[in-house]
Amino acid sequence: MELGVLTLLPPIVIIVVAMTTKKTTSSLLIGVILCCILKYGIHFLNPFIDLIYRVGTSEDTIWIIVFTALFGCFIQLLSVSGGQNAFLQVMEKLATTPKKTVLLSWVAGLIVFFDDFTSVLIRGMMSKLYDKHKIPRAMLSYITDATASPLCILIPFGTWAVFYQSLFSGYTEVTSLGPVMDTYIKAIPFMFYGWASLLVSLLAACNVIKPLGAMKKAYQRAAQTGALYGKESEAINSQENEPGKILDKAALTKGLICFLVPVLVLIVLALVTLDVLLSIIVTLGVMILLYLALRAVNWKKMMDASMQGIESMTSMSVIVFMAYMLKEAITDIGLPEYVISLVLPIMGPSVLPVITFLACVVLTFTTGSNWGGTVGVTAIVIPLASALGANMPLVLAAIVSGAAFGAHVCFYTDVTVFTSTITKIDNQEHAITQFPYGIIGMLISTAAFTICGLLL
Repeated sequence: MELGVLTLLPPIVIIVVAMTTKKTTSSLLIGVILCCILKYGIHFLNPFIDLIYRVGTSEDTIWIIVFTALFGCFIQLLSVSGGQNAFLQVMEKLATTPKKTVLLSWVAGLIVFFDDFTSVLIRGMMSKLYDKHKIPRAMLSYITDATASPLCILIPFGTWAVFYQSLFSGYTEVTSLGPVMDTYIKAIPFMFYGWASLLVSLLAACNVIKPLGAMKKAYQRAAQTGALYGKESEAINSQENEPGKILDKAALTKGLICFLVPVLVLIVLALVTLDVLLSIIVTLGVMILLYLALRAVNWKKMMDASMQGIESMTSMSVIVFMAYMLKEAITDIGLPEYVISLVLPIMGPSVLPVITFLACVVLTFTTGSNWGGTVGVTAIVIPLASALGANMPLVLAAIVSGAAFGAHVCFYTDVTVFTSTITKIDNQEHAITQFPYGIIGMLISTAAFTICGLLL
């Protein structure tokens, strides 16, 4: 049965419920159930259960749950070893003012440029520096998210580039232009959302762009009450550790070793293998051996910390599981096909790039799938771009840019949820406070794709 415009109903309901209740998981569950009802009517229950099994046994679901659990272990081991405290003590010497603190977190994203999850992890450790300078936690979450996936798409050998190069290599219309990496590199100058997100977040960090919308309210709340996050985020921070003690030179040196060695091992492995799951597993093994050798922490404390780390990621795992269910449910009712059918009639070589970007924006934002949401568009747009004689690197850039917008702005995509988890802020608070900045970047990108489509 063709549902047509009704396929747009679940995303709309999800957004309305999420904004009203401030609860991500329940809004996603309602959206999934609504999808099942639209497709199966009163007999929706068994298909709903089948959907749970399908998502639960998916390779992608297992990967993200294992990955987040191991990242939780990594963070807690850094903390219990004294490594995180040593890192913050060094950062305090650089982050001497609120402005320098925000800028430091922005610059840190440029250093960990190849993988969005690793980038988020490193910046998330700066939450105590933000707290010290009375900066709303929402600003850390925004700066971290805005310079994670949007930056990663601009790196030709990062995790995003590897995925999209493998996707594009399946089309002769792309491979006929030469090596896929070369074509991807040619597309990088046109990946306008990546550039726009970096620029907008830098201007926000420098206070050139003043706090907007809910972010402005967060700053006002911090100034008036001293509260650095909303009531929804209080439960996440209820077990927040006390500020670490000042370390002497010997303890600081040991702590820095406990921090830098695992972080460098993780970065190098991820950069070489482009497999962050393999990298985090090996890094955890290195951490255990290193900490035992340095007598930084005993076996029992490491195992206890690991379990605490896994527990801290439970909320994220549940949200991502529900997001994956929504992605499948929305695909089942035909939302991607409906969106594509709306934009196909107005396609032409000059408008193809901007229409492609906007179609990917809608799909990634509504499905919560930043990579999967663009696969259907890619299958239609690449042959169409070749047939129309459109600028292929520009069209490919539009696909990747639309996906980056979804990864950044959609409140239930995995990168956004991971960011809010690591920075210890409620996912809804993070999504709402960063939303105006994401829209600015989207509008800039829309204008840029429109102009380039007409000129190139």
